[in-house]
Amino acid sequence: MTTFNPTDLRNRIEKLGDLPTLPHVVQRLASMIGRPTVSTEEIGALIEKDQVLSAKVLRLANSPYYGFPSRISSVAHAVIVLGFNVVKGLTLCASAFGIMKDAGMDQLWRHSLGVAITAHLLASKLEIKNPEELFVAGLLHDIGKVVLYVKWPDVAGSIKTAAQAGGDRSLFEVEQELMGLSHADIGGCLANAWNLPVTLREPILHHHAPTLATEAALQTAIVHVADILVKGLACGNPGDDLIPPLSRQAWDLLGLDEAALAECIAKASTEFSTIDDYL
Repeated sequence: MTTFNPTDLRNRIEKLGDLPTLPHVVQRLASMIGRPTVSTEEIGALIEKDQVLSAKVLRLANSPYYGFPSRISSVAHAVIVLGFNVVKGLTLCASAFGIMKDAGMDQLWRHSLGVAITAHLLASKLEIKNPEELFVAGLLHDIGKVVLYVKWPDVAGSIKTAAQAGGDRSLFEVEQELMGLSHADIGGCLANAWNLPVTLREPILHHHAPTLATEAALQTAIVHVADILVKGLACGNPGDDLIPPLSRQAWDLLGLDEAALAECIAKASTEFSTIDDYL
């Protein structure tokens, strides 16, 4: 069985050349949003220079998951309504989707969008501030897998082979065994490199171990629960068919009763039928 040096892998992550290639507009966006004086018009104008990217951002912003009463017709309007961090995340999601699509990872995108829908529904039910960020966190939670499968096919191949041979072990467990780190760790490194806020970074990094989240505990718990629900509902496929254990602490943190959960599952199942509109 091939094993990989965790230090070497972390060095790979830290080298910009080993990150998924992002459009120039996304790289500029990441630096612009960090400036305290940047305006919504500047952000909108930058994204709209990339017609494909702006169309995808507007498509997501106008999705039924947000339910805004009037159509968002410009990226600048999307920035005002959704906020800088959400639009930045949607831009990264649109870029990541392109990478997944080119790599034939439609089932991972389907799973990620299912988690986004479910996380947004749970957040709305809990009436937490900025439920839109949970949609983005759900979309990006498995972004580390894009690095594994697109950039490091040698590593990904060994993981898949070992997981298939093991039978009862999840990809997450095999990743830790062979690499000393997981796709969640890789995603966390990407989130740091992209200067994502902690409300996105911790759900990406800790969605398999939500009790480790310290600053965005509720957001991380929501993404964790959404991830497991979506696997149980068989929306897409993140790489294996095993349903990971539910963290009791994360579930208790949400504080939902059975009726509220059933309502969210029913709504999510209905909205999953629209996923093909985004593929």
